[in-house]
Amino acid sequence: MRIREMTESDLPQVLELQGELAFQDWDEKQFLSEIRANYAYCVVSEDGDGECGKVDSHGELLGYAIFHLLGSDSELLSIATKESEQRKGIGTQLLQAGLDKLTEDGDQCFLEVRVGNTKARAFYEKHGFVLYNSRKKYYSDGEDAALYKYSVKLKR
Repeated sequence: MRIREMTESDLPQVLELQGELAFQDWDEKQFLSEIRANYAYCVVSEDGDGECGKVDSHGELLGYAIFHLLGSDSELLSIATKESEQRKGIGTQLLQAGLDKLTEDGDQCFLEVRVGNTKARAFYEKHGFVLYNSRKKYYSDGEDAALYKYSVKLKR
């Protein structure tokens, strides 16, 4: 398994994974916009090193994450791992890839998640995210959003 930056050729597998999990409804145009944005950091986890080590060859996509890196503040927009591959550390590696881009003491990463998504909330809390607020009726179905932040604390 390896983590690398997402490319346009990954989009069929990214869209398939998103459909499998049915947690958001981004279309190809939205993903392309993220890949092309200079402030976005889009990564995937894939099985193996592609076909016989070819540089442009990609393996099976196991997960992805999309971050906006905006100076001292960043945001995790989306993270997903194939259901069959969950609880194997892939989500942790994808999350860490984005958090590693935060380099200064006090840098922060923000995210929102459905209040009822206890599995995701436990994952974020396990990785140092702290609940700091909520947004009432944030989602189209009326569910509230839990707002989390992660703050970099460099060892001195």
